[in-house]
Amino acid sequence: EGKELHSLILSDLYYHLQGELEGRKIDHRPFKELSQYLLESNLLHTYSRQYDGDVVAHAKDVHLFDSIRLRADLGLDIWDLSEWKTSKAVAETMLLRLQDVNSMVLLASSKLSALKALIAILSVHGKDSIEKNSTVDGKIPEQLILSSIDHTCQCLHATIELLAPVPHASEDILDFLAAQAELLLHLIVSLYKRLSLPASVHILKTSGYGLKVLSGSRPGVAGGRTTIRVLLVLLLLSVDLIRLNSGSDEGTRMESVEVVAEASIASLGLLPILCNCIEPADNCTLSLTTIDLILKSFSTPATWFPIVHKHLQLQHFVQRLQDPNSYASVPVILKFLLTLAQSREGAEMLLNAGFFASLRVLFDGVRDDIPLSVIQRERSLSNSSEKSEKPQCIWGLGLAVVTAMIHSLRGSSSGTGVVDHVMAYFFLEKSDVIYYYLNAPDFPSDDHDKKRAPAPKTPTSLNALKETEHTLFLICVLAKQRNSWIKVMKEKNSQLRERSIHLLAFISRGIQHLGESPNRITPMLCHPILKEEFEWYKKPPFIKSRNGWFALSAFGCGLNPKFSALSTQSTALVIKNQATGNSEPAPQTYFSDTMAIQMYRIAFLLLKFLCLQGEDAAKRAEEVGFVDLAHFPELPMPDILHGLQDQGIVIVTELCEANKLRQVPTEILGVCILLLQITVMALYLEFCVSQICGIRPVLGRVEDFSKELKKFLRATTGHAFLKDSVKTIKRIISFLYPELVETEGLL
Repeated sequence: EGKELHSLILSDLYYHLQGELEGRKIDHRPFKELSQYLLESNLLHTYSRQYDGDVVAHAKDVHLFDSIRLRADLGLDIWDLSEWKTSKAVAETMLLRLQDVNSMVLLASSKLSALKALIAILSVHGKDSIEKNSTVDGKIPEQLILSSIDHTCQCLHATIELLAPVPHASEDILDFLAAQAELLLHLIVSLYKRLSLPASVHILKTSGYGLKVLSGSRPGVAGGRTTIRVLLVLLLLSVDLIRLNSGSDEGTRMESVEVVAEASIASLGLLPILCNCIEPADNCTLSLTTIDLILKSFSTPATWFPIVHKHLQLQHFVQRLQDPNSYASVPVILKFLLTLAQSREGAEMLLNAGFFASLRVLFDGVRDDIPLSVIQRERSLSNSSEKSEKPQCIWGLGLAVVTAMIHSLRGSSSGTGVVDHVMAYFFLEKSDVIYYYLNAPDFPSDDHDKKRAPAPKTPTSLNALKETEHTLFLICVLAKQRNSWIKVMKEKNSQLRERSIHLLAFISRGIQHLGESPNRITPMLCHPILKEEFEWYKKPPFIKSRNGWFALSAFGCGLNPKFSALSTQSTALVIKNQATGNSEPAPQTYFSDTMAIQMYRIAFLLLKFLCLQGEDAAKRAEEVGFVDLAHFPELPMPDILHGLQDQGIVIVTELCEANKLRQVPTEILGVCILLLQITVMALYLEFCVSQICGIRPVLGRVEDFSKELKKFLRATTGHAFLKDSVKTIKRIISFLYPELVETEGLL
């Protein structure tokens, strides 16, 4: 009853200070004048002192009321002898209340200090676990961390509830809230990817509630900005965890669907808040990344587009592409724009926001005909202290957005205009950059003239190969627009095909088997550069093929000599150097397998482009009634195509035999399908060349191919996922090598 009375008095006091109760004005003039006088007089601040005790000795800014000095100055001991005797009880109560305030301040400071100490311990423990390779000894029990995460979420939610009705929270409360959020972050990181779906959704809702309370009401408070940033990190991690874990537990699929649906509804409700959290610039990357992840993970464009269209200032982000001071956030912005561009509404939104004008300004940041990503990579490997490094993948991401827009706008009134504009810009104004990414490394010569020293090879990178892929993908999409292509590419077509064939020939020569030495020089150097790539280098191979580029890439994907040696738990291929006779380890790693797959993805797109050119020539021949050899497009020679066919057939045969008695892993399944698509297109182009140019296979080619084909057909038997691809290969072989059907009866 006493507590209830105390609350009622405080409530009355609050509304008297506000001067309003349920919309009705309160006559509070004398009361407010008195309270205003007391506040402005700083009477109590005169008796504030910095804490100098031992309980929170390291806390520098803890100020307490000096009630002892105040009691002495008031002279309470002689109040009994004066007319103030009746007021002594009020003064005593005031001093007790000041003492209570001191206790509350010390308690709050102690809690904050304890939280920070716990965060520091968890941080040190986490680093120590990583250095010791996460040994079991000394690890915090997983169940304890899970219960701590749940309890911290509840405490964080309770603290946020205290802030909700208060328009201006103190720095102390915000600091405490930030510490709670940071503690939750450390706990999550220690169990990342092992958190359950319900726990991830709990974190999403808690951090989302905090953003909702903090984002609009306290933009200028430093503590509020820090807390918002930590909450954004929590939200991003929770969304990513839900995306990774959704549908992973077969035993509770229905429960999983319900939890993901709950997360989807909660995340959609957060989109307007996240759109408002993008400013200041510090939060831009986190907010955009989270929005992008939500759009790709939980909903369709029909659901999220109206929200984004209403709340997001898209033109602001598009214009930031032109800002030299925003290079650090450019990749994140482009990835978000790529998600938008994959729907027609989003592509039109980008078009109206002036995306192409901003992209032109961004791509004008090319120095000496070298794209931005390459400049950044060269700087990162040097000892330059320049701080304004430009981010990687700008070229490839920009092209990916353009490609997605063309795809989304096909058939619309603005689609043709976009295609014409893109072709003219990239192939007339930026042709040097296009050709830069189509340049093939010089494969080592077969001559053994030891008098001539080999030229030093310039390393490439996985990012550069990915940007080549983006470049080729755009070329393939544009080449399908026949009328625009013919109109714009009259003088560029031949050169583009020649570059493509030269690069395809380089990939075709990647015939390598276990135990063989490549040449005296490694064909291509591709060192790990990024942190993720170093982790891949330390992991064992996941395809485990011992042929083609999977064997060849092992020779060129070692560590850069500039970096210290790293231990690796990988399968090692031991080869002999032809020049010295010394044995040298060539480790197959996750990184080398990734690089090999990237080479085959590039080969697929090169073949796709050349097949489009061949189909276009065939259509023209049908239209005019004859084949105009003088204007027939350049196509690869049969030996180039044979190299690609052999790699595809041999590697798929090897992988199918290795996985005969077990389910084929998803990664290997994808590689097999990719290689068979390459094989089909290489066979198609060989058939095209043989029919138009009359070039027949060299002596012995049919016999060699027949042997490998027999092994291939035996190995693929029983693998249902390859049924359609094998059927297509049989059909094209029946046209290309009819003698195999007649003499061998293979098909």
